[in-house]
Amino acid sequence: MSTVLNLWPYVGQVLLLAVLITVLPGRFVKDASLRIGVIAALLALCLFLPLSGLTISQWSRSVLGDLSIFTLLVLLNILAQRLFGRNFISPDTRKKLLFGVVMVGVVFYPLALGVSSFDPYQLGYSPVFMTVLLCLASIIAWLRAQRELAVILLMPLLAYELHMLESVNLWDYLLDPVLLVYAAVQCLATFHFHAFRKSGSAV
Repeated sequence: MSTVLNLWPYVGQVLLLAVLITVLPGRFVKDASLRIGVIAALLALCLFLPLSGLTISQWSRSVLGDLSIFTLLVLLNILAQRLFGRNFISPDTRKKLLFGVVMVGVVFYPLALGVSSFDPYQLGYSPVFMTVLLCLASIIAWLRAQRELAVILLMPLLAYELHMLESVNLWDYLLDPVLLVYAAVQCLATFHFHAFRKSGSAV
């Protein structure tokens, strides 16, 4: 169990590299099985080929830090979609999750960076209040028949209790800059798409 937990922080980097790598073979390799093989080979290079003493995955972790549990779920969904044409997170749940990330992130990061005297990051060290909020949000989602979202909201709490990341702060299991940037881009793209459709139908 301890070995698994020691390796777990690198899972995020592996998934991130895999998602980035899928872009290249997807353009030049049309055969699905061959594309998976090419991606696996490129990913192996990133994991094991040393570059100035560190592998690419280790360099990535040193720059980005550990990725949150929500980020891991989003990356897994992207990989499943690109490699197998399947979503294990429904589009509606994904949209709600990313929208929630943006709403929380645009408030959290400025405050955590010192915009005001209140630092919400400190709440993550003894996360009783945050745990109650997440459980309440999960219950509300469940009662509104959004059971997939309800389960996803509890996953960071489970990972936190298992100490799956090196951080002892619950916020690090919920948010990271990579997720916020991705969520913001996706939300903006969705907004512009709906605005374009509305303007097109008006014409």
